[in-house]
Amino acid sequence: MQDIREVYADIKRGGVKKIILDTDTYNEIDDQFALAWAVLSDRIELLSVNAAPFLNNRSTSPEDGMEKSYSEILNILELISPEKKPPVFRGSTEFLKDKGSPIVSDAAKNIVDTVMASDERIYVVAIGAITNVASAIIMKPEIVDKMAVVWLGGHSREWQNSREFNMVQDVKSAQTVMDSGVPFYQIPCMGVCDHLATTIPELEACLRGKNRLCDYLVDIVRGYTRDPYCWSKVIWDVSAIAALAIPGALDAVIIPTPVLTDNSLYAYDLARHHMIYARALNRDRIFRELFGAIGK
Repeated sequence: MQDIREVYADIKRGGVKKIILDTDTYNEIDDQFALAWAVLSDRIELLSVNAAPFLNNRSTSPEDGMEKSYSEILNILELISPEKKPPVFRGSTEFLKDKGSPIVSDAAKNIVDTVMASDERIYVVAIGAITNVASAIIMKPEIVDKMAVVWLGGHSREWQNSREFNMVQDVKSAQTVMDSGVPFYQIPCMGVCDHLATTIPELEACLRGKNRLCDYLVDIVRGYTRDPYCWSKVIWDVSAIAALAIPGALDAVIIPTPVLTDNSLYAYDLARHHMIYARALNRDRIFRELFGAIGK
């Protein structure tokens, strides 16, 4: 098992990190910002992108959500650069039903193949249901010794529950990853990432007219609400990119990994293996870096 202190020290040292981005890109409008930043950041080497499943009012099934995310990944990459694109893989068509049985997909195979072939630590940055990552770990448990997982999922320890969208869609996958011993960096939504709110006037002032990508991002945020007056939108997923691109922008600590119950509550055992837990972030610094990277 890797020493979580060494992994966190590597993150805090900065430098270029090799990542696989696992994203439910069509779920909202925040994954698009995170994907664009991962491509354009000079502190990230984006090896590949996996499409993750999701199910809400923007999809008819987990498979439909994954396919729509796959298409949106290609759309964002085309807006950035039609010539230079990382490989993109289709992910799980359903959520995990059994913690011992993986959902085999091109995305899960991509994680296994990339991690096993690398002489360096691979960071898997997951910003959706963590099905692809859990499936890869079930398929090849040895990868936990050669990778680390950064996940936007769940709520803060102080929140009344952890029934957050990325987590409750696939609790078994979250349990699998958290129980596996893989170096795990959790970035909670409510209580931490909910500070990452922006507004249409801010986006218009900082991004409009910079390039095709920026205009598209402003437009999809505009289209997300019928009434923009005194309205803001949390761009949740950029926090996971910020954790590696500008680690000083997040305040994190090392704590025992909680036991995730079937009803998405945390139980505590101080003898458990440790994880990295983000407890606060610098909203202004993150947006300044994000807008600078995608607005080039």
